[in-house]
Amino acid sequence: MEFIVLPDHPAADAVLALSPHRTGDKVVRYPSGRPWVIGSWRDEELTAASAGSNAVVLLGRTRIGETELARKLAAMRSVNDMDSLSRSTHGCFHLLASIGGQVRAQGSLTTVCQVFYGSVAGVAVAADRPQSVAALTGGAIDEELVALRLLSPTAPHPLSQACLWRGVTALPLGHYLLMPANSDARPVRWWTPPEPSVPLAQGADTLRRALEAAVETRTAHSATVSTDLSGGMDSTSLCFLAAPRAARLVTYHHVPLDPSNDDGIWAGRCAADLPDARHVKEHSGTAPAWYAGCLSTDEDVEGPFPLIRTRAKLEHLARTMAALGSTAHLQGIGGDELFHARAACAHALARAHPLRSARQVRVVRSMSRWTTSATIGYLLSGGTYARWLRSSAALLGPEPRKRTTGPAWESPPAMPVWATPRAVDAVRSLIRAAADGEPEPLAPLPVQHDMLSVAQLCGEMTRRASRFTARHGVSYEAPYLDDRVVEAAMSVRLEDRIAAGRYKPVLATAMRDVLPAYAQGRATKGDYSGELYSGLRQHRADLLELCEESVLVGMGLVDRVALRGLLLGLHPDTSPFMAFDSTLACELWLRSLYRDNRSGTTASLSPNREET
Repeated sequence: MEFIVLPDHPAADAVLALSPHRTGDKVVRYPSGRPWVIGSWRDEELTAASAGSNAVVLLGRTRIGETELARKLAAMRSVNDMDSLSRSTHGCFHLLASIGGQVRAQGSLTTVCQVFYGSVAGVAVAADRPQSVAALTGGAIDEELVALRLLSPTAPHPLSQACLWRGVTALPLGHYLLMPANSDARPVRWWTPPEPSVPLAQGADTLRRALEAAVETRTAHSATVSTDLSGGMDSTSLCFLAAPRAARLVTYHHVPLDPSNDDGIWAGRCAADLPDARHVKEHSGTAPAWYAGCLSTDEDVEGPFPLIRTRAKLEHLARTMAALGSTAHLQGIGGDELFHARAACAHALARAHPLRSARQVRVVRSMSRWTTSATIGYLLSGGTYARWLRSSAALLGPEPRKRTTGPAWESPPAMPVWATPRAVDAVRSLIRAAADGEPEPLAPLPVQHDMLSVAQLCGEMTRRASRFTARHGVSYEAPYLDDRVVEAAMSVRLEDRIAAGRYKPVLATAMRDVLPAYAQGRATKGDYSGELYSGLRQHRADLLELCEESVLVGMGLVDRVALRGLLLGLHPDTSPFMAFDSTLACELWLRSLYRDNRSGTTASLSPNREET
């Protein structure tokens, strides 16, 4: 799926004429006859309705039909009235509405569906990818922001959503884009994070129903659906939710290299309890190793590809599932981020309800191996998001860090050892400037903010991966990242998210009537260090070749000698390679832009269009 959105403006046709062309693009027009939504999508991805001069379009996965959508639209008098539809509809989709001469465009909370926008000669334009807007505005890459993408695990909010294309802005979380006919577009807040006040039993029931609906939106239009079956609770839950809903189910399990990794044992037990599904089990020799194809650039130039180390494996998965008839592949991304116990839960609970927090504090202390004094210091600490952001700038370098004394709003960002002083200084300045603006956190509590921050990161991974797999006819689906699922997870009381001896208690409770009992009680997690080391051995020469003519080195952001030292050195664990993934993704993205003589856009819209 790929599209741009124009306002109901007399100059819309002229703006559209600025775009490159591609045969077969579809057009949804306003009741006025002007072009509104232009692009490509599957027929089942579009749900549209109109009522007089008003219209609404949903692009993506949803259960709502055109008749119900038309009924809801008839009762609306302004684009603000779309809030109720946004808050109640299951699935993952872009919502586009034209009511009373104003246009509303929005994506999903986690940015699996995202909106980017800009302006062409005073006319607002929006799209599902930034390079499509840049193709209309003539925007180039903002090289001052490139160094941010070297941060590991990611840049902090709000810089995490900073668009790398000049003149293009990403829509903030919880906002829709208001596109008036005769003025600039602006973001308008429609969503705020829920309070964590729902008891476990009620919250788990809501979560189960939200996950059921999320899976149903993927199975409704697909004769064959495939799912990951790693053996972990997240993907296994999706398998058992999909089994009674899919006309035909295919599961996929990649056998880990490490014989001590028990994912295969758990996956085998679960597969035996899914007798009607087809189970595909692949060993490492039949699938590409990590870092395979690391010299290849790509046509999707939104930004660095976040799953770069397993990109070739992702393409192999899409081809394999497509050959078996699948058009949608479900995977458990987002499960860890929503349901893993966070120490910040105990911090927030202790400050709000000291007496109720004793059990959770003991669990967190045991998990973190803290002393009594360290635990007390942690619980008594606090601070605003802007204060945390400033402190993260001070601790940005790769040198050993001080132990944090308070709840981190996010995983502290770090620059890699191969980043040049110039790169570190540039990023430090950007973070300090962001902190000086006193940005509002994504949620008032650090634990809730962190959930949304990492969910957005997962959303970007899914958004980019789905474009990649779609080339083979398979969409890459993440039911855990649907709005209703995220809301349900965030609504559960803090004290119910941490339980001694229970792994992911909220998800386990929600799946108690879905998963076999043994699958609810798994407390181990597979390690894939073997895959990284094996991939590095096989593709070290290619990775070293990237160092020799590196764009990042040429920009003065990376030290070639230090980067080669990583690739040639011995490492007791794989932690340095998390930072390397960010660097590799950034390097290949820049090569896609500068070495392949590409135009910098994948949006190409055609005069030969199918009218809708």
